[in-house]
Amino acid sequence: MNCFVCGKKKEDYQVWTNKTVIGATYDSEFQNKDIIRDLSDKSVICHDCIKNIEKQI
Repeated sequence: MNCFVCGKKKEDYQVWTNKTVIGATYDSEFQNKDIIRDLSDKSVICHDCIKNIEKQI
């Protein structure tokens, strides 16, 4: 699987694949980031990119 943000190949345990899970885990400020809003239902985002987004908020 390739991360939607960084494009690096990741294993299935290294990625987030579900916007609903992200929404349940993080607050609305995090969910409002362009990167998160642009995720499609097929996109995956790696944990490293999630942590980078957290640092930006």
